[in-house]
Amino acid sequence: MAYLIHMGDCLDPETGLATLGDGAIDHVITDPPYEAEAHTSARLVARGGGVLCEEPLDFAPITEEVRREAALHFARVARRWSLMFCQAEAIALWRDAMQMGGASYRRSCVWIKPGAKPQYSGDRPGIGYESIVVCHAPGRSTWNGGGQLGVFTFTVPQHGRLHMTEKPLALMETLVRLFTDPGDTIVDPFMGSGTTGVAAVHLGRNFIGWEKDPRYFRVAQRRLARVREQLEIRAERPEPIQEELPL
Repeated sequence: MAYLIHMGDCLDPETGLATLGDGAIDHVITDPPYEAEAHTSARLVARGGGVLCEEPLDFAPITEEVRREAALHFARVARRWSLMFCQAEAIALWRDAMQMGGASYRRSCVWIKPGAKPQYSGDRPGIGYESIVVCHAPGRSTWNGGGQLGVFTFTVPQHGRLHMTEKPLALMETLVRLFTDPGDTIVDPFMGSGTTGVAAVHLGRNFIGWEKDPRYFRVAQRRLARVREQLEIRAERPEPIQEELPL
């Protein structure tokens, strides 16, 4: 499957989503920046030996201007589904922004995160899930999940993370299988380390992505090149010859 990734801002009027025509792609599956409340110096993580350290997120929080502009593009370019990861507090914000662009709100799903970090301050409950706002272009919607629940349980990557908010590959492959079909084109305008793209290409979908941080863009480049190479090797491998044994 083909992929095309851009290093730059997906909202750049000359190189971003604006270059895509109306209904030019099939789906948007993306993990935009978190809300401002998640970007705090009080964000603690546990290191070796149980030592707590501050680890502020290394990207800027989303603004309402960015959300509205991004949602207008998502609703404009996607022929079918748009899925946006977000905090629970932002579900209504994404729903309203997508509806302003003409998309139809369908559901909010949940990613349950076993192994998520506890609330180290101990003064309130920890958060063990993220929300996924699910919208669709006007008209009838279909997916490959039948009547199953929109609740997905996958463990948070604990070691060897390639991005501070990296999603499990198994989660992204599940979403790709459920909401898209082979040969579809998926766009991730906030690509990060490219997990959505890896899932898409591995499962026979085309992929377009944007990432403005050069560090993560290079990681996504390597990952996508590796999965395409693996698929090419698999395609070139001859099928085993099966000989019929004499009776």
